[in-house]
Amino acid sequence: MGHSFGDPPSFWYPLLWSYGGMEVDKGGKIALNSKETIESVKFGVAFWKDCCDEGGLAWDDSSNNRAFLAGTISSTENGASIYLVSKREPDKYQSEKGTPLYQDILHSALPKGPAGKFSYQLPHTNMLMGYCKQQDAARKFLAWIHSKPVYQAWFDSQAGYSVGATTVWENDPIWNNDPVMAPFSHHRPRRAVPWLRWSPRRKAAEALSKYIIVDMYAKAVHGHGGGRGRAVGYK
Repeated sequence: MGHSFGDPPSFWYPLLWSYGGMEVDKGGKIALNSKETIESVKFGVAFWKDCCDEGGLAWDDSSNNRAFLAGTISSTENGASIYLVSKREPDKYQSEKGTPLYQDILHSALPKGPAGKFSYQLPHTNMLMGYCKQQDAARKFLAWIHSKPVYQAWFDSQAGYSVGATTVWENDPIWNNDPVMAPFSHHRPRRAVPWLRWSPRRKAAEALSKYIIVDMYAKAVHGHGGGRGRAVGYK
């Protein structure tokens, strides 16, 4: 529930969608204050109070990783970074039995809600600005860095952590290297299309950058607005 780039929106946005809630309707009209949104908030509040570390209200994207590796939490919404770090340093990160922690870690997709299963993929975009004085060189660099051999080296370094940007990566051998990473190929999945929701519009980006959805759930957990049958006071 903190204000950080990855984990908060990639958890709370799919929860909203899984109940049928939405920020705007197909006509572009704000539709957040709905019965479906309220139901998602009710679930989110109960889930938080019953299952979560209260410190998470102020956590950034690294806080839950540290908590998991320290053994103070047993489950968290995250990419594979916790697993990959513990696998690289098996002597440092161990279970209560004294065995390597990575051997006791599993992954799964976010659960399905009343309206279905959804995923929010963190968007990363390369842009060439019009004021750049080296247009040709910049285009050649972007073409080079995304060429198959160069991109392959980066993709391999992710060990399955990052989804493929295009369909050509769906059958990459990396998906068969580690069964613990299988959910990233089958459920996330190998490319970010089937369950993905993402709007590249300016207003959607502004709402994301201002943490409107994340703060909606945080305010409800704090008891602001959730008890009067309204999602929270956003308009």
